[in-house]
Amino acid sequence: MEHIPGAQALAAAVPLAQGLTYVTAGGFKAMYRAVVDGRPEAVKAVYLPPDVDDSADERAQLLARLTREIGILRESASPFVAKLGRISPTQVAIAGHQYLVYSEELLPGRSVREEIRFAPRPGMDDLRALAVALVSVIRDLAVGGHIHRDIKPDNVIRTGLPERPFVVLDLGIAFKVAGTQLTGKGGPPGTPLYMAPELFNPEYKQVLDYRSDLYSAGVTLYEYAASKHPLARRDEDAFTTLYRILRQLPGPLASHRPDLPPPFCGIVDRCIRKQPALRYSDLGALLASLEAIR
Repeated sequence: MEHIPGAQALAAAVPLAQGLTYVTAGGFKAMYRAVVDGRPEAVKAVYLPPDVDDSADERAQLLARLTREIGILRESASPFVAKLGRISPTQVAIAGHQYLVYSEELLPGRSVREEIRFAPRPGMDDLRALAVALVSVIRDLAVGGHIHRDIKPDNVIRTGLPERPFVVLDLGIAFKVAGTQLTGKGGPPGTPLYMAPELFNPEYKQVLDYRSDLYSAGVTLYEYAASKHPLARRDEDAFTTLYRILRQLPGPLASHRPDLPPPFCGIVDRCIRKQPALRYSDLGALLASLEAIR
């Protein structure tokens, strides 16, 4: 991220945030921990490019995406989506730069990416809980005419909370199907290793729907279960990996986890089929199938 604001400078600009400390940054967004009205929250500071010349369009696109993300968070009743905090979206100036600052609940736990790296392979209870959380979020977004477009292990927190064991983060590139199109630069937003094959087509917006999110969820579940990505290989060049994503079928999940119930492995394998039509079309039935696996 460009121009990460210092914690002291940000705290001075946002007095509600007490004891503010820097955590991480990526893209245009930096995250901090703070206490707001006596409760811990995650404070987000999003760098806004100057509203001049070539940066004007980039700024407008970024503000539109932020407005969309915050709106979805405000409207969502899903327990598996992070909730907005007490700091309402506010533009502030720090050291000559503009930022949009707001807060979300600060969740316990760590990302699924960290779980993959540092924890033992998950059992069926954890895998079912993650699958139910991801499919529930995809369904709730789809009801509102949105898709997430960036489901991946880094954007999901394993909280350890019994009522919401996994929570999805970062709706910043969520897309409203049949709504105003946010183009951005360099092709469809997302993380290539978790993008559905159809998103690499220049005409991807013509076929974009919740089944692309199902693919990303399937890859995330496969990697969480198997401790390896279904298609990417270490030290492999990007073009070879892209070829695998577009053309090669991954090995079945059961080949890595024969201990798991075959119906669960079959669900994950179907979610990462190359053609959207071969994935699930009824998310309610998919949730029921997941809940029935023991």
